[in-house]
Amino acid sequence: MIISRLKAAGALVIAATVLFTGCAGITHEPKVDMSTLKQVDDEDFIKALGAIGIDESDVDEMLDTSFSFNDDDTDFEVTINLDAVSDNGNQYSFTQCVDEETAKALFDYYYADYDGIFDNKDFSGISSHEVGSNTAYVLIDGRYDDKVENTYTPYHDAIYLLGDTVIVAIASDYDLSIEKEVNDFLDALGYPHP
Repeated sequence: MIISRLKAAGALVIAATVLFTGCAGITHEPKVDMSTLKQVDDEDFIKALGAIGIDESDVDEMLDTSFSFNDDDTDFEVTINLDAVSDNGNQYSFTQCVDEETAKALFDYYYADYDGIFDNKDFSGISSHEVGSNTAYVLIDGRYDDKVENTYTPYHDAIYLLGDTVIVAIASDYDLSIEKEVNDFLDALGYPHP
């Protein structure tokens, strides 16, 4: 009788582990062979947005300009920048910079937001990243629990640097349908997702 209860308890623990791991989609640490990814252009980006229901008329476009972020004085010179936000609140961005050096600086700006989480004990999930001189990526899926503020931040994000181009896909929340939209967008580009 005791052995049967222990077997049942063990089976419940194993089932719960499989269930919770499967629900979060956290089954592996994704690695990307950057040499296999094709360089996408603005038309590929627009087409991938169309695959998730974002119309071209809903895309913000900046041509031959520069921009900076509120907390940084760095100007990023770009040939074209396309930004879109889906109905779910997910953010998508395609930026072709004037050169590879500028694109790397832009990628580094985004990367700095994630750098502190990768090995942080308060992050639960998976992450994979690799930074080279003209190719780099960040894939992250999980959540960061801020014990001080008693808040959490969900992540299901992908950032790619290929030459002079930076592509960003950021999920707005920790929900399977929202994450699926990011995955479908990246699939349409032919890029791995978290």
